[in-house]
Amino acid sequence: MRVAVNATLTLLLAAAANLGQMQEYKELLRLPGALRLMLSSLPPRTAYGMVGLALFFHILDLTNSLSSAGFVIGAQTLVSSLTAGFRGHAIDRWGQTKPLLILVPLYTISTIALAYFATDLLSAILLAMVMGLVSPPINLSMRPLWVLVAGQERIRTAYALDSTILNVTSLIGPAIGTWLALHFSGRVALTTTAILMLIGGTLLLSNPISKRWVPEQKVEGEKGIFKSPAMRVLAMEAVLIGLGYGLLDVAVPARATIQDLAGWAAPSLAAVALGGILGGLYAGTRLKHLVPLRGLYKTQYAFSIIALPLFLMPAGLPTTTLMFIIGLPLGAAQVFYLEVVDIVRPRGAAVASLGSIWFIEGSAAALGNSLSGIVAENSREYGPSYALIISSTLFILSAFTLHRSAKGSLKPAMSHVTETTD
Repeated sequence: MRVAVNATLTLLLAAAANLGQMQEYKELLRLPGALRLMLSSLPPRTAYGMVGLALFFHILDLTNSLSSAGFVIGAQTLVSSLTAGFRGHAIDRWGQTKPLLILVPLYTISTIALAYFATDLLSAILLAMVMGLVSPPINLSMRPLWVLVAGQERIRTAYALDSTILNVTSLIGPAIGTWLALHFSGRVALTTTAILMLIGGTLLLSNPISKRWVPEQKVEGEKGIFKSPAMRVLAMEAVLIGLGYGLLDVAVPARATIQDLAGWAAPSLAAVALGGILGGLYAGTRLKHLVPLRGLYKTQYAFSIIALPLFLMPAGLPTTTLMFIIGLPLGAAQVFYLEVVDIVRPRGAAVASLGSIWFIEGSAAALGNSLSGIVAENSREYGPSYALIISSTLFILSAFTLHRSAKGSLKPAMSHVTETTD
């Protein structure tokens, strides 16, 4: 645990130093509403980073069963993924204020109810499913707000900053949740999660930018999300990348555990997040010459190729180092990806389009988690390496899918530059 926390702090300091050197981000944060918008996103995103481990430790305290903890987390995650598109549609139809005004209190109440009133596995699963059903779409809601703040000329920098904040909270959330659970209780960790969501949701609801944002008008005759050829390509790519991530996320800690280096599992996964932070920051200011789709498939090819030798790396420092390097182009790819989706999606579906893609990717990742665990369990010596080989292959296929569509359904993203080039 101490190793993971120290690694996290190192990553955050490095990211902060990198950010301080980049004049573009300073200029972005000076824009009216930019700093307030960024700060508003920190509490709820930290809550989402905490919730998995907070649930895990609380259910473990309640039932003394690892499998029960897994069932509860799985129920919450599954329902949240399955309903993400519907919550995105609600934002696109009614704006942000009304849906968040309903979802934020319901999520807070259901989380506290699970912490204090769940008495057995069945009641915990049911309340976890309610949590998933009413999860406020904070991450999805932030993207269109940055367009209002930054304008199209700075949108790549804004997306890079937003992705960085998401990666940072994904790092510190689990650390905070684990610390609270181990030093106090899982109930305290869950209560803190609920309070952070309530604070962040309130900040966002009171934000003038959120109130000012109005949903796009649908274009008459515009195809539905998955009736669009471009969105179907992105859905196919989401399956490939999701399976790859899912395999990798389990294979890395499984191999570390098998090699008696379980303490390196968290730092190895955290290293990807650090690389993602730095890579995203770099893409937001130093890769302005790349049109979105070319930037996306080039960075996806880069991290796919770098990931190829991962199956040969011993657990510990070698794997952690390579995972950090993998994260650099991966973080840049995340920034380009947001631009590509925004260009090719149907009008009037700014939130639902990304939510639907994330649902597909998340479901594929869950399948990849399961497959990787099965492979590792059935072949403890070579299973994780097999999973990593398959993962790298899927990453390459993902990049190839995007590349081959550059002259087809994704062509609009090959000629659309959102920032002024150098």
